[in-house]
Amino acid sequence: MSHFSPHPLALLTNVPLIAGYTLYGINTLMMVLALRNGEMSLLYPIIALTYVWTTLLSYTLLGEHSNFYKNLGILTIVLGVAVMGRQGKK
Repeated sequence: MSHFSPHPLALLTNVPLIAGYTLYGINTLMMVLALRNGEMSLLYPIIALTYVWTTLLSYTLLGEHSNFYKNLGILTIVLGVAVMGRQGKK
């Protein structure tokens, strides 16, 4: 069994890894700003849409197959976020 020992320079020059960390950092800053001025009970369900986007992108970009249960889960999340959004407008 081989031991994984990445070279630090290889990690620093891995463009997809650096791009992922950059996007994660931008997302974190945006969440901090949003939570400062917004309702947490309204913003956190919107974060659940991440699961929807990830699943839809995996269908289109990675060619993964959908099934009834995945699609039912996506529909449940979208409906839940929509209901929470309606509650926030009162």
